Amino acid sequence: MKKITFLCSAVFLAACLVFGAACGSTVEFVANDATDLLQEDFGVAVKKGDAEMKAAVDAVVDQWVNDGTMDKYFGYYSELADETASPTAPQGLKLSWDLSANTEVLDMYTESGFAPYEFVHASGYAVSDGSKQEGAYSVAGIDVAIACQVAENLNCKLVIHDVDFDTIITHLNGSDGKALAAAGLTINEERASEVDFSSIYSSSTLSIVCDKAKNYTQLKDLDGLIIGVQEGTSGDLIASAAKSAEGYTYVVEEGEDGKEDVTATIKLTSDKTEVMAFKSYAAALAALQAGKIDVIFMDKVPAQLLIKNI
Repeated sequence: MKKITFLCSAVFLAACLVFGAACGSTVEFVANDATDLLQEDFGVAVKKGDAEMKAAVDAVVDQWVNDGTMDKYFGYYSELADETASPTAPQGLKLSWDLSANTEVLDMYTESGFAPYEFVHASGYAVSDGSKQEGAYSVAGIDVAIACQVAENLNCKLVIHDVDFDTIITHLNGSDGKALAAAGLTINEERASEVDFSSIYSSSTLSIVCDKAKNYTQLKDLDGLIIGVQEGTSGDLIASAAKSAEGYTYVVEEGEDGKEDVTATIKLTSDKTEVMAFKSYAAALAALQAGKIDVIFMDKVPAQLLIKNI
């Protein structure tokens, strides 16, 4: 499977070391890569068989990946989501789109708690429908930039629907007219059976947010712990599968010349292991700080930003 390596390591918040105290806590949190898992690829989802929308998204994604624009957006929005930073946009990077004169609608389904892909920020695009009053807040991020450019190319206005993550694909498939879903969606077989995905535009590893003193570095280290996840995310699906009797099995190396794929399986067998799902990572972080869960299992860069802003 093709992997993309972004060259923004300098702005990836060097990471994983955050000193600080939240709610009076003196715990130092880190975000460690789960080294027993593979890198995952992200894509923009469109309705199954919607070749026109897939082509429109691919046109933007492929151009931005190939000419380096995606790296620039990734760097800029990673810094913008860091409340301690004051980023300056690279010269020529487009940060605003005036779509108000267009009449046809492009619906975007997302969940705004996944920086730098989408997050609430005053500089973003106003949310039109979702969990809060219309126009009450705006969302910025890599996925929003992609959707805005697709809308501009299609002469559409953009309507952003900020919904629960685990309902995004349901909303997409229930929509009328032009629509896409972008929320740092990992491309996997289950989702690919329900939607079509664009070209890969980002890749990530899963991370374990925990007390630095514990220093968990593999999913299998979490056996016997209470694992916090966001409902419907890769972290939720993988941790829940690992806790099941069958375990979580994934392809390590694709078979060639008729040979079978090489796979690995991770099982969390302790009766004490619990996967606790939250609607948002902010809620999971509050539970972690309060000692109600032991770790948060989530994607790397959002994990770094989550603890950076404590």
